[in-house]
Amino acid sequence: MTRRLADILVSIGENEKFNYQALSNLSDLNAQEMAQFKAAWSRYSLERRQKLMRTLVELSEERIEYDYRPIFRWALRDADPLVRIFAIEGLWEDENPALIPILHRMLREDEEAAVRAAAALGLGRFVQWHELGALETEFIEEITQALWDSFQNESEYLDVRRRALEAIATSSRPGVERLIEQAFYMEEIPMRASALYAMGQNADTRWIPYLLPELERVEAELRLEAARSLGELEARPAVRPLIHLIAVESDLEVRLAAIAALGQIGGDEARRALEAALEWEDEAVAQAAEDALDELHHSLGSDFELIESILGLEADHPETLWPDDFTYDDPLESELRRLLSERDPW
Repeated sequence: MTRRLADILVSIGENEKFNYQALSNLSDLNAQEMAQFKAAWSRYSLERRQKLMRTLVELSEERIEYDYRPIFRWALRDADPLVRIFAIEGLWEDENPALIPILHRMLREDEEAAVRAAAALGLGRFVQWHELGALETEFIEEITQALWDSFQNESEYLDVRRRALEAIATSSRPGVERLIEQAFYMEEIPMRASALYAMGQNADTRWIPYLLPELERVEAELRLEAARSLGELEARPAVRPLIHLIAVESDLEVRLAAIAALGQIGGDEARRALEAALEWEDEAVAQAAEDALDELHHSLGSDFELIESILGLEADHPETLWPDDFTYDDPLESELRRLLSERDPW
């Protein structure tokens, strides 16, 4: 073996801080190396196992060249619930249909509600891939039925039920919209938040009238999910309410979601508001506005390309639609700039 895995596994167990270079050697383990890993794993403390799994999940998200799927797949059967949850999260982009029966069984039978909730979200990925045409599987009916049953099971924990709703939201199965609406009118705030999230995932503009009033709710969780879903639906009627939300919102996460939504929705009014938001002294807000403008301009470029391909036009300089000397004293933009300049940074 060229990577001296035995020494690396010893160092992982002994050193207080992980050496990320060493952890890179856990990528793409073969059967023999997995046997060594399992032996070392049995000698690690529970806290060490949990920390290792969390770190591997983070690394797999940051570095696409690292492949820890052999470890994550094996860890789905670990005795510790948190390790099982990390294993599900680590397999977030794994399209192998062999995972479906495993996740289904975890949703039905795992003794920990948090693991069942994670399994529901894991199955939701396969539902979405199927709807996008990226995956054909004989299990799709079985998946959607399992998620449907979990949501409707009133004896199930709330977190499991709401994650099941979020997971089934992308399905074209008849009746899914009814489930979302049912959840929307429930008393529990977390379930209502999941219903708002599900509306965005459901990709149906019928939900826009449901979402707009939620931007004014007292609960930040509801405002957050409403803003996100309005962005997902590219809801043009939401532009002005979102601009107002950016100006007056006290919760940073909600404000950032509203900014991101404007970038997804696009349009000249959204663009000017985002340019105004660049002046905010809070770096997170300014960065979010810059990212949203990048998203908006990217979408605009795609629209230009589509128009050109249809009409056969050359548009090497689409910026001429907004010439540098273009000026328009928009009252909404002026008000937003005033509110931004008066608000104390925090």
